[in-house]
Amino acid sequence: MRYLFILAFLALSACATYEITPSGRALRTEDEYFEIVEDNSDRTTRYSGLYNVLEMQGTLLNTAVSEAQLDQQARYYLWDETKYNSEQTKRQESLNRETEIFLSFFTPERKNDDMDKNSTVWKTFLDVDGRRYEGRVTKLKKALPELTSLYPTHNRFFTPYSLVFPVPVKSIENKDIKLTVTGPVGSGVLHFKPTKK
Repeated sequence: MRYLFILAFLALSACATYEITPSGRALRTEDEYFEIVEDNSDRTTRYSGLYNVLEMQGTLLNTAVSEAQLDQQARYYLWDETKYNSEQTKRQESLNRETEIFLSFFTPERKNDDMDKNSTVWKTFLDVDGRRYEGRVTKLKKALPELTSLYPTHNRFFTPYSLVFPVPVKSIENKDIKLTVTGPVGSGVLHFKPTKK
């Protein structure tokens, strides 16, 4: 009977979906992280005849993604509790202040890949609940391995951008959200589903 109990315990332990840090914090597994990112992402490709004019993949950094990213970074960088708590506080402040979307962007004409410039041909809009917000765009300078650990569909042929909109994500993450990137080259739309409660 005792051995049966031990076997049952080991079987249940093998099904656990978290990892434990040296400090005792339970982290989501990497597979769980990728599933959360996939659930909060969308992609589109636009063509002119046979040629693609733009391709983009976006991830909404809502509460679920932000919390999962903390676990992902804690796993890679072996954060201690102080660092984890500090990063968690920064993320909560950001979630209460703005909405951020990671955008992996490709257009075949290199001169048109300039979303972060003042003279860009692109505009970005976030539409939610009947309101439209214009975005502030920044090109991300992080190394490719760091970006692909957080956004697995990003690759070296795409340019990584951060799009920030002046509306708290916590106030809109339970609504349908539409991101539009548009300009004379073409237009693309990404849709983000409401967060499951």
